[in-house]
Amino acid sequence: MSRSHDVRGLAAAMGPPLAAAVAGNAFIGRDSLRWFRQLRQPRLQLPMPAFGLVGATYYVQMGTVLYRAYLNRDSRVRHLALVVLAGNELWNVAFIGRRSPRNGFAGTLAFLVPLLALQRSVTSDRPSMIALTPYTLWVVAYDVPWSYRLWRLNPG
Repeated sequence: MSRSHDVRGLAAAMGPPLAAAVAGNAFIGRDSLRWFRQLRQPRLQLPMPAFGLVGATYYVQMGTVLYRAYLNRDSRVRHLALVVLAGNELWNVAFIGRRSPRNGFAGTLAFLVPLLALQRSVTSDRPSMIALTPYTLWVVAYDVPWSYRLWRLNPG
């Protein structure tokens, strides 16, 4: 594999997750985080550092899926991965940026559509499937019930 091919692969894998992380965090200031901390929290609420760890892991997982899509020349997987990255950042804006637990729950449900489509599209590529499955399970088993409870505890 040539050096320029390696650089393109790395850019294809890490560029979008890094851009998404920067863009998503640009909309979340200290006031928004303060607002979030003042919400009534569900019992299953994780500490803030755990959310950071999950977020960092997610970006690595998405980078892996994007790298594999690059290697496999799979434009469908790449497109869906980019939609998932954008959807995750839009969720941040809708929930924390707009300070709306209702938007957070609705956004989580809407986010399942591209995420599950991506999960389905990587079934033929074992490394991508292994990389993405923990995040998909996280969203289904934690994010959906957590965001629902957060909204019900903070309906206004």
